[in-house]
Amino acid sequence: MSQTATPSDLAGLPKAELHVHLEGTVRPATMEEFLTRSALPVSRVFSDLDSFVDLYGRVWATMTRPGDYARMVHEYCEDAVRAGVRYAEVHITTAARPFPCLLEAVEAASKERDVVLRFIVDIPRTFPIEVGFALLEGAKDAPDVVGIGLGGSEEGYPPEPFAPLFDEARRRGLRSMPHAGEDSGPRSVWGAIDALKAERIMHGVRAVDDPDLVRELAKRRVPLAVCLHSNVRLGVARSIEEHPLRTLWDAGVLVSVNTDDPGYFECSMVDEFAAAGRLLGLDREGYGRLASNSVGAHSPLIS
Repeated sequence: MSQTATPSDLAGLPKAELHVHLEGTVRPATMEEFLTRSALPVSRVFSDLDSFVDLYGRVWATMTRPGDYARMVHEYCEDAVRAGVRYAEVHITTAARPFPCLLEAVEAASKERDVVLRFIVDIPRTFPIEVGFALLEGAKDAPDVVGIGLGGSEEGYPPEPFAPLFDEARRRGLRSMPHAGEDSGPRSVWGAIDALKAERIMHGVRAVDDPDLVRELAKRRVPLAVCLHSNVRLGVARSIEEHPLRTLWDAGVLVSVNTDDPGYFECSMVDEFAAAGRLLGLDREGYGRLASNSVGAHSPLIS
């Protein structure tokens, strides 16, 4: 086996990040500033997906001033560049908020030179599909929007009812990139690939509960954008050592690692790669394959 890469090596490895939420990139100090100015009594403690989503929504509600989204874009880009990220597709939650926040983020991204940012409009699955259509319509004039997502707690909100929305999004040239297989099992992932024609699945790790599904994901080459630290912090996996990534990797599923919400989980892309490397026993060639998976799962903007 060749020499194992160290964290300092990993920071220089060109990579793409394919599963990160802009509102979740907010630095802890910036988050504290937003909360202080809003005078909201918010506890930053969470123990599972539901409590995290509640906290996320409360912090998101403070991001209302002009310049907030531009600041988050700039701070994310600074952090991403330090971790070797050259390209990122960033989810942004526009529900129940005017679209200027999306346009502000896109405009801020256009001024960044060291990392290319594209955006995914994230539809909350707890909202009626009519809201999703309105969000889709509102995003039609926003440049650099490349996909449509489906986020939020999965239990009780399966993918299938959103098929007409995703059909329309694909007709408009957007890629299907829903969350599935995080807090719900294989059925959610099947729904994402069959009903929503998912071109990439955010998380997807619960697919390991169905060997047929794992084989299908590998056969179809459907990428899974996996988030190790997020899954452990939210109880999807009990520890990094017990994370399903090992099973998916060995089965030939196209997996990448990503930060999800680094401002909350206090992880960087270097941390994600280092954790994956320990779990998978990667050498330099293996780390290169992991980075290539992230690059290969989006339009080829990295040489």
